Amino acid sequence: MADRDEVQVARWAGIKERVGTRLREIRQGKKSQARLAGDLEELGYHVTQSMISRYEQGVLEVPLSLERLVGWALCCDSLTSATFHELLVLDGYYLPWSEDDLRAFDDLLRHYRTLPLVDQAVLRRKLLWHILGLDEQRDG
Repeated sequence: MADRDEVQVARWAGIKERVGTRLREIRQGKKSQARLAGDLEELGYHVTQSMISRYEQGVLEVPLSLERLVGWALCCDSLTSATFHELLVLDGYYLPWSEDDLRAFDDLLRHYRTLPLVDQAVLRRKLLWHILGLDEQRDG
């Protein structure tokens, strides 16, 4: 195993239970693990209900990528800018948003949750790409 991989695995071992607890907290409410798995599948990530359960319990040894972590968070009904920021910081990522940006994100989440589910799926994908700082993938 490469040195970088060993460092990543060791870092994940130290935070996986806290990350799992945070992920479980933001999913709580109306969203089941099965529905979350379906939402993640719509984003292009294959994460089974069993994997969701094991991540939330902090028992999976494989760290979540930044893309999956952000996608997971965006799929959760209890996500707020504060919990999103805390989750990313816990996992070692810096979110360079001002207080105004955080408030705007909360406003966006409130509006987003009032949309029909099909529109939520479209917006979630666009928001994922935007947060990751990538251009939306296009066919052709």
